[in-house]
Amino acid sequence: MAGPPPTCRVFISSTFQDIKDLRPKVEAAVKRAGMTPVGMEWFTADDRPTVQMCVDRVKACDVFVCLVAHRFGWVPEGQAKGEEKSVTWLEYEAARDKKLPCLIFEIARNEKVDPSTAFDEEPGRAEKAKRLEKFKEQYRHEVTPAPFTEVNLEPLVLQALFQWKQGLGTGAAQDTAGHDEQVQRYRAELLAAHGTLHIAGFEKALRVPLDLAELYIRLRATIDLRGHGKAGFADARDVREQLEGDGRETSLMDAFTLATRLGRKGLVILGEPGSGKTTHLKRLLIGCLKEGSEKLGLPAGMLPVFLPLRNLEDPERETVDLFIERHFNEQLRLPGDFGARLLRRGNLLLLFDGLDEVAGAERREKVARWVERVLAAHSTCWPVVTCRFAGYGEQGRGEKEVRLSSAFLELHIQPLRDEQPEDFVGQWYRLVETGLDPDHAVAARRAEERAADLIATLRHRDRRTTRMAEMVGNPLLLASLCLVHRDHGRLPEDRWKLYQQCVEVLLERWRARPGLSMKVEDAKRVLQPVAEWLHREQGRARARAVDLEKVVAPELKAVRWQGGAKDLLAAVRDDAGLLTGWGPDQFGFMHLSFQEYLTACELRRRASEAGEKQAAVMAEVAGRYGESWWQEVLLLFVAMGNPSFFAPLMREVVKRQAFAEHGELLGLLLDEASAKEPGPFVELLRQTSVPDAGFWQRQRAALDALQRMGAKEELEALAGVLRSHPWPGIRERVGGLQLAPGKVGLTRKGGVEMVLVSGGEFWMGSPPEEEGRRPNETRHRVRVSPFWLGRYPVTNEQYGHFLKENPQVRRPDVWGDRKVNQPQQPVVGMTWAEAAEFTRWAGGRLPTEAEWEYACRAGTGGPRYDDLDAIAWYEKNSGGATHPVGQKRANAWGLYDMLGNAWEWVEDWYGEYPEKLTTDPHGPTTGEARVVRGGGWYDNDPSRMRGAIRYRLEPELSFLDVGFRCARGVEPP
Repeated sequence: MAGPPPTCRVFISSTFQDIKDLRPKVEAAVKRAGMTPVGMEWFTADDRPTVQMCVDRVKACDVFVCLVAHRFGWVPEGQAKGEEKSVTWLEYEAARDKKLPCLIFEIARNEKVDPSTAFDEEPGRAEKAKRLEKFKEQYRHEVTPAPFTEVNLEPLVLQALFQWKQGLGTGAAQDTAGHDEQVQRYRAELLAAHGTLHIAGFEKALRVPLDLAELYIRLRATIDLRGHGKAGFADARDVREQLEGDGRETSLMDAFTLATRLGRKGLVILGEPGSGKTTHLKRLLIGCLKEGSEKLGLPAGMLPVFLPLRNLEDPERETVDLFIERHFNEQLRLPGDFGARLLRRGNLLLLFDGLDEVAGAERREKVARWVERVLAAHSTCWPVVTCRFAGYGEQGRGEKEVRLSSAFLELHIQPLRDEQPEDFVGQWYRLVETGLDPDHAVAARRAEERAADLIATLRHRDRRTTRMAEMVGNPLLLASLCLVHRDHGRLPEDRWKLYQQCVEVLLERWRARPGLSMKVEDAKRVLQPVAEWLHREQGRARARAVDLEKVVAPELKAVRWQGGAKDLLAAVRDDAGLLTGWGPDQFGFMHLSFQEYLTACELRRRASEAGEKQAAVMAEVAGRYGESWWQEVLLLFVAMGNPSFFAPLMREVVKRQAFAEHGELLGLLLDEASAKEPGPFVELLRQTSVPDAGFWQRQRAALDALQRMGAKEELEALAGVLRSHPWPGIRERVGGLQLAPGKVGLTRKGGVEMVLVSGGEFWMGSPPEEEGRRPNETRHRVRVSPFWLGRYPVTNEQYGHFLKENPQVRRPDVWGDRKVNQPQQPVVGMTWAEAAEFTRWAGGRLPTEAEWEYACRAGTGGPRYDDLDAIAWYEKNSGGATHPVGQKRANAWGLYDMLGNAWEWVEDWYGEYPEKLTTDPHGPTTGEARVVRGGGWYDNDPSRMRGAIRYRLEPELSFLDVGFRCARGVEPP
């Protein structure tokens, strides 16, 4: 275009009654652009000029500007009934025929209007509304309108005129016929490139293109309502913890409507690897192309543009039109100038994927500024940016913060929950089966059956453990579970086999990716040392590339891979496979379970190859016994079998005092081991040593192991040694001996360690002078009979076994929350009835209030049995989470966490205390609330950490800081 003539004339077309207050803004914009407005003062649509006068004036101008709201406007006479066109419509057609640039501005959907003037009068209002839609349908096919409000109309028109004046096009410019053909081709290319997900399977080489729009689950996201504070969060859990009441959840598909209401013009979508960020962008792309952008809460006629930010070459020099042009020329094979023409068209949905994949915080910050400049220069476009949590916000000491301006609404994707995982499984199976079988009726029935089986499996048994809950919440990992289930017809019973098959699915993504061609066996060989190296440091699940390169390099050499460590990690960063980039310079496994599984695999490999030095490897592994961070690794280590390393490992474990201190772990190892051998325990019991309480306690643990294994022959052979043992703690384990205080046993099910509490009499409640005392703590004497009580609160691991055997029981709502769901943390989030059902299943009951307080006090008479910080986790020291049981100091009777960590349900209905001596009270027979005791991790008032404190809670509710422990009568558990 040669540029506008010196006296550029702009024709302004609109209806009158509803637009009259806005026309002066358009006139002002035209004059500010150095052009001459036409039509403002001499006639309007309501002045009923002849059609010819209107057409002549349009054709005499250089640019056509049209405002469209809710009125159809004046209809000249003499037109065929049902085919009438308004004078505005006729003016537009005249401009189009003259090939004038047509700038159409359409009132925004959420703009408030005066209903008395905004719509055509009766009669004929309905018919005019239909004709108005016909007019819109025509020009939207030919021209992309720009949405306007009363506030932004003048700058919007001014910007469009300046862009046209500079020969750069406009956000609402006319598409030529040739360009229309290119746009249609572009739309077809986009649908072909992004309309389906090609899921790579394994072994049976499942290759089925899945329709993305049909598979897509409406993701939820949290928005930050604080208006201040940091932008960076570690993960979705951290978002929930940090925001709490300052966050609001919304569907990602409603984000544009919400952003518009909040005055934002861009989105930032943040999430973990595999959470669905890129898939959501592609769903938006498909929505624009197939359903219309207005369905997304965007202006009508928007055209999507998908651009990976890692491909932006120079954020300081490359303009968005050049970026679009280069990307499309490479990807879609369209004409060389198509990108620039597309940008001149305007009204684009700019889908910028993977800010975190831009290497280096400094460069990422520059790209963020580049995106902001795009928004400022192209106000008719909507930018949407995706980024992993690790690549956004604070990037470390000395690094620049990476954050987009307040014009962008930040949304933090949350894991799938409630019915979402089941919906995903159902849709996945339906699409896969009907994609493979031409008989869709048969395929649909088969899909329904298989989906129902997988859903039932995920609901029940050990699929409901906390690790599985986290996996099910991640769309990519859930898709892996679907692939495993379909390929084998079920999910494996053993966790290690499930992890093995999921690992193979994710490694298949590597094998199918150019530049990462590597056999599954070789890939595992490379990744196992990485997993073990990461796991050596408590809590470490991610590391920098420079550190991992040293671990990866020798393994790549061992498998004779042609590339180097940097090449491998660079390729990994761009793909959410098994090992994935959590940021440009942060790498880790998709899920902690995979790190634990591969660590166990590496330890087994080392043990197998160690030969005579195998004992040294076993000693190293045994040194981790009792550490919660290593518990799952140890369980997987003994579960895999072939060969079984149970016996050599336990020979090293029994030498350590941790063996006596972690009865629950011993029970789990016995449950998980592929082959259990009594030898190490028999050897320990036959040893004689200097009378040492620690040694005897280890012998008692060995005796417990033999009893749990049902090793009758070994126990009979040891009977004489055991009956004459110098320590009563051993002798009491042999049948027929009198029960003694302090005796320890295990429940019938669940492996809950119980302590025998001798009966006695005590003051229940608190004296009037006790700090924090409440009126419901009336002091009175109580006599308690002997009973058994759990040494610890019931843990998530134990509750998981209960869920496995009782599939009808609801899993806790907080089961997927990592701040409370680790194996040895106290289980929370169950109702009173669910807690009581666990205790019955385990062979016991909930303790009464009196039993609980008697056991908590352990013979003391003050508010608490020891220094508060030494015995309890509460708001001051908990770090905003529960902690593994048994880490604080026990009371005199060997009971842990009686105060703090988690409140505990007890048996009793809430009621007022009696004033006289009572024996084994059970509280009222009915009531509205049950009692909880002991205080929790969330409490910030030390006075709530007292032996006498009691609260009432509705029994049908569940809470993030309420758990329980088991009790029973004096019969052996």
